Amino acid sequence: MTQREYLRVLGPFVLTTMTQPLLGAVDTAVMGRLPDPSYIAGVAVGAVIFNTVYWLLGFLRVGSTGFSAQAGDDTEQLRKAVLLPALMALGLSLLILLLQRPIFAGAMLVLEPDEATRRVTAVYYDILIWGAPLALGNYVMLGWLMGRSLIAAALLMQIGGNALNMFLDVLLVLALDAGPAGVAAATLLAQAFSFLVGAAAVCRALPGGLRGMARLVDMEEMLRMARVNGHLFLRTVCLLVQMNIFMATAAGFGTATLSGNAVLIQIMLIFSYVFEGIANASSVFAGKAVGRGSSELMEETRRATRLWTLLAMLLLTGGYALWREPLLRLFTDLPEVLTEAGRYSLWGLLFPAAAGFGLSYYGMFTGASRTRPVFVSTLLALCAFAAVWAAAVPLWGNHGLWLAYILFYAGRSLFLAPLHPLPRNARVPRRG
Repeated sequence: MTQREYLRVLGPFVLTTMTQPLLGAVDTAVMGRLPDPSYIAGVAVGAVIFNTVYWLLGFLRVGSTGFSAQAGDDTEQLRKAVLLPALMALGLSLLILLLQRPIFAGAMLVLEPDEATRRVTAVYYDILIWGAPLALGNYVMLGWLMGRSLIAAALLMQIGGNALNMFLDVLLVLALDAGPAGVAAATLLAQAFSFLVGAAAVCRALPGGLRGMARLVDMEEMLRMARVNGHLFLRTVCLLVQMNIFMATAAGFGTATLSGNAVLIQIMLIFSYVFEGIANASSVFAGKAVGRGSSELMEETRRATRLWTLLAMLLLTGGYALWREPLLRLFTDLPEVLTEAGRYSLWGLLFPAAAGFGLSYYGMFTGASRTRPVFVSTLLALCAFAAVWAAAVPLWGNHGLWLAYILFYAGRSLFLAPLHPLPRNARVPRRG
């Protein structure tokens, strides 16, 4: 693998992943143009709920990428790599719909927003919850397409859906004054668009189409996939515990601080998804290394991941340093929210260096289906976050909260980056 080959996959994957946080960014920016801070706070709380649910199930996309990349030209394995995760996604989405009321009630107990924020969140949630089957189905199809390096289809599915969402946000909220219901409806329609595009692309690329898929249902294989993804599930639990502690603590500082933190989080999510794009590219090549039994390709993937992570860290830090204030103004023009965001915005300078390696290196591990180190490193980082949070928040308030946030991501890098997706000098096992 050459750097040019890696870059050919990396560029489109960064574009596809970068559009995902732009959804929340546009939602936040649109709500930030409305006169009451409860709008931006309510959508932020709603986004936390859906991020919590969908991040918890993000292994559907990550696992599909690894399995489809490892399948190579094995027709049966390629078909199983989309069918079995799709069945899991269907069952899980139906469970979410059945439990939608308890999920919302539990989130309100944990996050404790004020009454005005709660009303906005309820409107947003009650519409967008019906997108669960679409969102989880999109995870599976996007992961499968990425694992097969079907770049054009993945770009159309992700960027097309997200561009539609942004357009509908502006139309429904700013032009038609639909408020938080408009933001939710825009996202729901965009999810449906992506689902249709993804389903068409998978059907075209799948050897043999959908014929005979029923006979491939294999409970033993589904359980094997579930075991492989179990560590990713636990890793996601750690991420969600950290984020919910962060948001719940910020809510205790008042609506203005919560809104300011929400703006900064959106910027850091954009940074995160640049590294996520690197992780996705590395996952594809690591999966191919396992499928081919090539230790050399695995080591080349590691070197490429390190190089592009360092370049991304430098570019993001420099860009943020130069355009920090204009970035904040993209999200809101409310003076009290801008003041709060500006007060804590310097923490963003530390984020790329702290988070880069932890966010990009994990793709090699997931592509190789070696996921235990990913979970363990995140668990250790969560323990460090909890210790700093307990000590720093009482002393320094929201600054202490941001210190704990940055150290959590630094911990993920420090605990994962020294490891290798497979033991050094070991023979890479060929899948199947």
